Amino acid sequence: MTEWRVRYAKDTNFGYDLMRKDQLVTKAVTDLLVEEQGGLCAYSGMPIKGYIEIEKNGTKYHKCYCHIDHVKAQDHCIPYETVTYSNMVACYPGPNPEHKTPYGGEKKGKWPDYAKGEQTLFVSPLDQSCETRFLFNLIGEIKHNEGDKPAETTINKLGLDDEQLRKLRQGAIQGTLGLKNTLPLKDARSRLTKLQSPQTGRLEPFCFVLIQALQIHIKRLEKIAKYKPKNNKK
Repeated sequence: MTEWRVRYAKDTNFGYDLMRKDQLVTKAVTDLLVEEQGGLCAYSGMPIKGYIEIEKNGTKYHKCYCHIDHVKAQDHCIPYETVTYSNMVACYPGPNPEHKTPYGGEKKGKWPDYAKGEQTLFVSPLDQSCETRFLFNLIGEIKHNEGDKPAETTINKLGLDDEQLRKLRQGAIQGTLGLKNTLPLKDARSRLTKLQSPQTGRLEPFCFVLIQALQIHIKRLEKIAKYKPKNNKK
């Protein structure tokens, strides 16, 4: 991408739209973003894929299963910022979906408006504090710490409290803890350790949600074990 910027720096159409015309560069950038994000949407935690080779009627072509979103929306960027790698993230869904997704990058749109100073109300997925700013319960609901206005605004502007997305998170939680939260304490601790120290580059969908759910579950089981009467030996 650096080479591409140098090559086209003096082009009057320099910017993201011009970059998109170069399929090799677009594919390389997209696939690298997906890899660095562990195969998860930067905003929702949904599983995503980059370009996959498909064959149809004897013809092979590459289809992308995510789209590139600009953390600072293109409408508020100078041309150089639209092709700055650190301003890009890979998101769900793929290009040209049949229906608009009510959460994530599509919901975010042109927000935040930098001319209005709204960037101070945006918790970027690139922010190191991002994972601690959002709280999840065992039914997949998302909350924020009391008084954290940027987190509250980000939830609303990105539709992170969308019911469809909540159900997807709940399904992932149930798949981990069981429908009735019956995962034994030992297994829960082991599962948490694996999620916190992934061995492969690809992350588990909604892993940051599952980590919080497991922590809640473990704390509850430890409390129960602490106050559970012990059988007296005769």
